[in-house]
Amino acid sequence: MKKLLIALIALFVLVGCAGGNDDLPQSTRQNRDDIARASAQALSQFMAANVATPAAIVEEVTFEVDDDGALVFNVLHMNGEGHTLHLGLLRFAEEVLERSNGELRVEVHANSPGDVTLIDLVNSGQADAAVITIVSAYAGVAELANFEALPFVFASYEEAWAAYEGAVGDWFTRNVIIPSGAQGLAYWTNGLRHFTNSVRPIVVPEDMAGLVMRSPQTPTHLAMYEAFGAMSMAMPFGQLRDALAAGEADGQDNPFGQIYGGRLFEVQDYLTLSNHMFSAMPFIMSNDLWNSLTPEHQEIVSESAVIAGRYQGNLAVDVSLRQMQTIVASGTRIDHADHAAFLEAVVPIWEDHMERFGNEFATLAARYITDTNSLAHRFAD
Repeated sequence: MKKLLIALIALFVLVGCAGGNDDLPQSTRQNRDDIARASAQALSQFMAANVATPAAIVEEVTFEVDDDGALVFNVLHMNGEGHTLHLGLLRFAEEVLERSNGELRVEVHANSPGDVTLIDLVNSGQADAAVITIVSAYAGVAELANFEALPFVFASYEEAWAAYEGAVGDWFTRNVIIPSGAQGLAYWTNGLRHFTNSVRPIVVPEDMAGLVMRSPQTPTHLAMYEAFGAMSMAMPFGQLRDALAAGEADGQDNPFGQIYGGRLFEVQDYLTLSNHMFSAMPFIMSNDLWNSLTPEHQEIVSESAVIAGRYQGNLAVDVSLRQMQTIVASGTRIDHADHAAFLEAVVPIWEDHMERFGNEFATLAARYITDTNSLAHRFAD
């Protein structure tokens, strides 16, 4: 077990580091190693915090001018105050206040409604800004958002970060967020997803045959489980742990933050390190607020969102490492997915996606993927 833990730690060290993006303005080219030192200071705060239950109601959060003449705007998210997303937004607020010399002030609201509601609130101008926990929450607005659920795109955080800070993020903002009626500022980190279950180890797709897996209800995600011979079921995350404990579902897939935060590992015997999907978190702002900002203030807000997103991403990876240590110590069996076998199993899903939407996403993603045998390279121009 000790050797396994050391190997897992080494794995996360390898995938958890990334440099800046040369396409970004000079003021945002802060190396992730520098930002990681700052994020480490907040790690103990996260581990000690209690994650609250999302609230059902949003109070009025329209922007205003305070007594000091500062423009005040609000950013909403559905997680608790101990989540890395909240800590990242606090960093964002600090960056905006400092860079604007006090002319802009941000208030952060945790425990807001779910992603779909937040998208509607921002698009309609009823909310100033929000961070959405998954890109595919936009699937109800544009089918193209299902690209996030394409399995086995990015093999590491480094690849995903570079892609979303670069051409992939620009592509999604241009094709989905802006047409829906909002501005896209940056893409933050939810995490790489992994499989858990209570029946048997999962190493190859055939191991999943016959299992009942709780799944996000996006067409691509459902198609993935069908390709593995598993059955999918819908269920709110808040009910998932009890359902797994009762045997109503055999397993699920999520990033480490959800596996740990929801205490799912306590009712699941097996965890497969698969990295089969990367979940990015879009930071969006209402057109009303964006258009009220001067060009200088727009630049400050955009650059602050990138810098705070890097801070949050490093913090999320650091936290995941701590969470993984706890999961291993609990006695949960850890297996590594046979990626070659899984890649072959999901080729029909990629073929269907490319037939419906074209291969522009694959071509853009391939720029950031070092493995020339990856599916993105296979389908890219």
